[in-house]
Order: sequence, then C-alpha cells, then structure tokens
Amino acid sequence: MEPENFLKKIYISRFFDTFILIGVIFTLLFSKSGLSTFQISLLITIWSIVTLALEVPTGILADKFSRRNLLVIGLLIRAVGFAFWIAGGFINYAIGFVLWGIKNCLHSGTFESFVYDELKMCNVEKKYEKISGKIDGISSIGLMLSAIIGGWLASYSFTLVLIASIVATLISAIAIFSTKPVKAFKSTGETKYFSILKEAVQNIRTTPSLLFVIAFICLVFATYGAVDEYWALIYENLGISTAVIGIFVSVVYGLFSMAGYTVDYFNKLPIKNIEYHLIGIAGVLFLLVGLFKSIWLLPIAFLAIYLIKVANIKFEAQLQHRIKSNQRATIFSIKSLVFEFVYMGFVLFFGFIADKTSVVSILPIAGAIILISVVVFITIKNRVLPQEIRV
Repeated sequence: MEPENFLKKIYISRFFDTFILIGVIFTLLFSKSGLSTFQISLLITIWSIVTLALEVPTGILADKFSRRNLLVIGLLIRAVGFAFWIAGGFINYAIGFVLWGIKNCLHSGTFESFVYDELKMCNVEKKYEKISGKIDGISSIGLMLSAIIGGWLASYSFTLVLIASIVATLISAIAIFSTKPVKAFKSTGETKYFSILKEAVQNIRTTPSLLFVIAFICLVFATYGAVDEYWALIYENLGISTAVIGIFVSVVYGLFSMAGYTVDYFNKLPIKNIEYHLIGIAGVLFLLVGLFKSIWLLPIAFLAIYLIKVANIKFEAQLQHRIKSNQRATIFSIKSLVFEFVYMGFVLFFGFIADKTSVVSILPIAGAIILISVVVFITIKNRVLPQEIRV
C-alpha cells in the first residue's frame, strides 16, 4: 500500500516550492530596480558559484542528519532571501541569491532520497520512478502557473510578488515538516563522489566519444542556458508588457514539456545525426530573431527553443549510453561542473554585450556561436575521431 498521506504532503510541498511568483521574472525586478544587465549577470553568477561550492558538502550532510529537517531549513533560508529582496539593492539581491543557492544545494539529491526512504519503509520503492515522474509534472505545473500569475501581479507590485513567493515557500516548508522522518535507506551519492572521481575522469580522457559528447553539451547547451536567463528582459526590450511576459515565459516551459513527449518522433525521421540539424536550425532562427528584433518573430524563437530542447534530450541519452554504470553519477557530476563554469562565462559575456548594445543583441551572437560549434564538432566527428563515435 502506498503512503498516500505522505505523498499528498510531498506533492503539495513540491508544487509550492516551484510556485514562487518571482522565480522566473526576477530579472525584471532587478532591471526595474535600476540594475544594469551586467550587474544582473553578476548576480546570476553568484547564484551558480554558491551551487558549485556547496553541492557536495550539503549532500554529505543529507546522509548524516535528518533529511526532513534539512529540506525545511533550506526552504526557510530561501524565504529569508526573498525578504532581503524586498529591501532592494544589489547587495540585498546578492544575499538573497546566496541563500537561494544554499536552499538548492540542501534540496539537491536530498529531496529525492527523502521520498525514496519513505517508499522503502512502506515496501513500495519499486514505484519510485512513477512517483518521481508525477512530482516532476507537478513541479512543471507550478512553474508555468507562477510565470503567468507572477507576471500579472508584477505589473502592479513586485513587493506583492515577493510576499506571495515567501508565503508559497513557507507553505512548502510546513507541508514537509508535517511528515514523519524515517530511517535513511538511500544515500544521496555525494559521500562516494571523491572515491570514484579519479576513475571517472580517466574514463572520460580515454574514451573519445564520451569526451566529445560532454564537450558538445557543455558548449552548445550552456550557450542556450545562458540566453535562457535573459528571455524576460528580451521580451521587455521588444515592447511586451510585464503582465504578458509571464505568459510568454510559461510558453517556454510548455515547449520543454512538449519536447519530452515528442522527441521519439524525430527518431523515426530518415535523417542521420538529426540532432545536429535541429541545433543548426535553432542557431539560424536565433540569428534571424536577433537581427530583425521584431516581436512578430517570437514564434520563430519559440520553435528554436523547442528544437534545442529536443536535441538536448537526445544528447543526454547519448551520454548515458556511453557511460559505465558504476561511474554514471560521478561522470554526470563532472559534466554538470564543467557545464556550470561554461554557463557562468556566457552569462557574464552576454550581460556585458547587453550593456554595451541591447539585450536582444545576445540572440544573434548566441545563434552564431551555436552554428559555429555545430560545424566544428561535425568536422571533428567525421575527420578526427575514430569510427566509434560515427553513429
């Protein structure tokens, strides 16, 4: 029998954890507070640095202390961070991002392991994958609704948006705290991280196809990942009102979901290495939108985002196929680490470009980087790498 009461509280907590109205429009808050685009990029970088620095240590904490309490503490820490944002100013925004980064690290791996522990206690751990999928779906709904409602409410007052975000965070914390902590069965994985790190790095170095896929993912998708942080500002620059921006942001999350459901259709097309074609098309579309700077070309931008996401899913699958099972978690951690560094570099670079020109100008630059990357990597794939990778 499934722990229905526990899962009900988990679903409520996860929904309100993502239903933070400031979550996808914080760049608009910073912009309207007088911060430059480069200052905004610095804040996002601070957020990433905190995540990089604390990911492993907080995972080890989750294997030693009550996971329920760590999850609650993380949510309360983020609520305090949003309170700093109400005060306004670069320093307060930076403090808020530091606290939000700490929350993310306390929840990363810990939340999943906490759910697994309860299912294990009830002898239904085999249903974890199904329940995890439902949790992801609830999270996506929370994000989409937060974008729509947050954009509308921000057109009246960002203070109200932040207060609502604090309330949602507290509701999430209360839902988690109302559960009963159980004995830990599943490690978050970080305690074993360093023991197999050397072997994983050696595997990457000696497997050309593995190194190739990781390098491609970390360059191309980190480029788009950095662009993704600026969409709200791009919409604003194109003349879209704050109330409508949230709707546009929610469309992007809908496209992400649609990509997951439709990726298999692309596998049926008689086009070899179709993922490279999808990325190339996306690069061209970003170039067009950035060069003509027209609101009427946004549907083309949405198409590019969809194609990028489909390609990302396919490349992540390729990476999975090339990793030895005993090194899977560690190699993905290495990939995430490299990705985060590249992503931070592009966030700062695009912030600098946006300050010197306009935020829309980052689109043609990103499109050009994506196109050049595709050409270079295809050349390497066909001429330099061994037959192993030519699949």
